Amino acid sequence: MRLRASASSAVTVVNAFATGVGSAIGIKLWTRAEVKLKGDGIKGEIRVREEQVRDLRLVKAVADVFREKTGEDFGIKFSIESEIPIAMGLKSSSAAANALSKALADALGLDMSEMEVVKAGVEAAKRAGVTLTGAFDDACASYFGSLWVTDNLGMRVLHSSKVELLPVVLLLPGKTLLTESLSGRDFSPIRPYVEEAIRLALEGEWRKAAFINGLVYSTYLGHPIEPFRIALERGAVVGLSGKGPAVFAVTDEPEELAEEWGQFGEVLITELR
Repeated sequence: MRLRASASSAVTVVNAFATGVGSAIGIKLWTRAEVKLKGDGIKGEIRVREEQVRDLRLVKAVADVFREKTGEDFGIKFSIESEIPIAMGLKSSSAAANALSKALADALGLDMSEMEVVKAGVEAAKRAGVTLTGAFDDACASYFGSLWVTDNLGMRVLHSSKVELLPVVLLLPGKTLLTESLSGRDFSPIRPYVEEAIRLALEGEWRKAAFINGLVYSTYLGHPIEPFRIALERGAVVGLSGKGPAVFAVTDEPEELAEEWGQFGEVLITELR
């Protein structure tokens, strides 16, 4: 039997690199996984936005996590289809880990809570080396939607709440940035500013938190901030997603902002989830 599951993209309210505490909100871009158990080995295909991806580290890590849970040495045949751009800060790894973990848990007939599935995906992401902090906030926002604030190092939920289904504009500059490339980077100089963003997120002021976080991390990582100025002029909520380079804006006038942002790269329009 083939089992299917899906999980979504998300955007960052507070990046956890500096403190270990992060916040994210789900958005409506999707990754879908299909799994079938087989005798041994791992075989399948990953396609992201119609392009084939040959990096199977995360798939192998998810399989290993569930082999340990069951004590069984099974193999899998899988397929992953994603509309989430990779290496942009849009939680493509969290979405893939979530969808694959859910599909595999169902295929194995495991009695796991949804949060246990999420945590299994986080563990797999750590083993695969595609996250620096565990990205528990990203994983929760990807799996459940809504706003989440989490202690990523302690794997604890600090706050969660629903959000309005508002339009979101995504700017995808013509470059990518892999999370693992930042391993060993010292984020302590920006910690005091990020802590202020965390305080705001915990108080429900996620719009202010996203803006402060976005400016601080964009400046520190060398991302251009001109898109922020343009979004602010239009009254949008704007932030940097993950480590970037993707920038997002929540606005009632998505088409107008998308047209202006087109000078900086590819632009997508979706909505909060």
